[in-house]
Amino acid sequence: MGMYSRRSGASPLDLPLIGTAAPQSSLGWVPMRMKSVMPVAGLSTIALVATMLSGVAIAPAASAFEPTLNFYECPEDAQPAGVECASLTVPLDWQTPEDGRTTEIALRVIRAPKNNRGGFTFNPGGPGASGIELGAFVHSELPASVQSRFDFVMWDPRGVGLSGPTLTNCPDFPQPQGLNVTGPVDWETVWADHGRAIGQANAECFAANPDAAPYLGTWQVVRDLEAMRIALGYPRWNYWGMSYGTRIAYTYAKTFPRSLRTMIVDGSLAPQETVFRNARQQPAAYNAGQQVYASIAGKAQSRKIDQILAALDEEVLVDSEGAELTRWEFFQSVYNAFRNQSSYSTLQPTVNAIYDAIFAPTTTRQRNKAVSDFLKLAEEREVVNPTYTFAFITCADLHDRPSPELMGQVAAATARSYSTPMPMATINGLLCNGLAPDYSPGVPRTVESISLATPPMVVLSVGDIATPWVWGRTMANQYARSVTVSYTSTQHVSYLFAGSACIDRPVTRYLITRE
Repeated sequence: MGMYSRRSGASPLDLPLIGTAAPQSSLGWVPMRMKSVMPVAGLSTIALVATMLSGVAIAPAASAFEPTLNFYECPEDAQPAGVECASLTVPLDWQTPEDGRTTEIALRVIRAPKNNRGGFTFNPGGPGASGIELGAFVHSELPASVQSRFDFVMWDPRGVGLSGPTLTNCPDFPQPQGLNVTGPVDWETVWADHGRAIGQANAECFAANPDAAPYLGTWQVVRDLEAMRIALGYPRWNYWGMSYGTRIAYTYAKTFPRSLRTMIVDGSLAPQETVFRNARQQPAAYNAGQQVYASIAGKAQSRKIDQILAALDEEVLVDSEGAELTRWEFFQSVYNAFRNQSSYSTLQPTVNAIYDAIFAPTTTRQRNKAVSDFLKLAEEREVVNPTYTFAFITCADLHDRPSPELMGQVAAATARSYSTPMPMATINGLLCNGLAPDYSPGVPRTVESISLATPPMVVLSVGDIATPWVWGRTMANQYARSVTVSYTSTQHVSYLFAGSACIDRPVTRYLITRE
């Protein structure tokens, strides 16, 4: 244990958080030269609002709004070559489409050479991830049989990337304060204080954006998606929902069930979710992911991770040049690495080296390399912090508001059950503080079965820490005759990204044949 140096006392730590949010793009959409302007014929208020949730007033037919699809010259860096760029003008608020307020939804289309299956689109989750930023890569990963048969449509949901409305003049999103580098953490106080700080910041950002913040929820997004389908002339969508994109899939299937040809539900959130239950269940998912990882990478891995975390509770690992590895960096890097099984080959030897640096006789050179390699692993992991877009979408969709004090109690119990850093997995329970519970219609909470002409294909990863297997199993049970593929991995979003033929072949066949 001589390689440790103790650092005492509490110090504020600007800690990147583990979460499912994607960073909000800083890009602003600037219209290019228009090539054509096409009104969306037949898309009336009644057509899009008739399936609204109960309790929401339906506007009269006379106040119909027809979204307009505008094609424009793509920017020079648009990928791939030949992609078509467009924006769709939609109501700012689908509850009141007649009030004259509008916003722009950015989309791009890659035409298929022999399209006979309609439009294929996806959402990469977050909420807050840009489909346009990821679209060229996702399209490149699709099998040629899919590329050739479907027009591929990439788009940014409202409030994300190139789509409006845009949040502005918001304070920096708060980071938790008072996280000791070593020793016990008073989670009840830290989390309650952090929740109140988030509440104050949320309220300030929300008040600064009255024409944006209330209109970012999934209830609005699915109506944009339906307008997009009609504008592009597709009889039905083929839709791939990744992570939070499965909540869009669920809401769209509930609202417009006849508008889907096929649907892939991949890395699913739970239906009828609450903010509290989501946060309360996440630590168990992290632990399950650790066990599944160890079953693949070596059973001793789980024990070593636990022992390293326990040791880092007491001392910081410091190499001879002063580089430090704390429990926070270790926890964050290890659990983020679980999300992609391609990281196993790097993670396993790195965990082994850190374990040896703490518990086994090693040379100074070996210990220095262990710390250096692990910190390099931490730098390579993309860390995504909660953003206001993430919070305002999540909290529009889910209407419960657990108090900061309650989440502090949850955090303290989580630390007792698992490890000192594990309460970081409950962060989403704090994100809705300061926001009214009903500023937007939520996602449907009814539990009746959803019947689609072609049932969805639900892809589950047994050790997924971001969207646990049980959430996907619960989602699959919402759809009549749905089919599931379960994969033994910690991979988050598995079709095409896990590199497994046992997933890719049946899902691709399903897209093409609906079997």
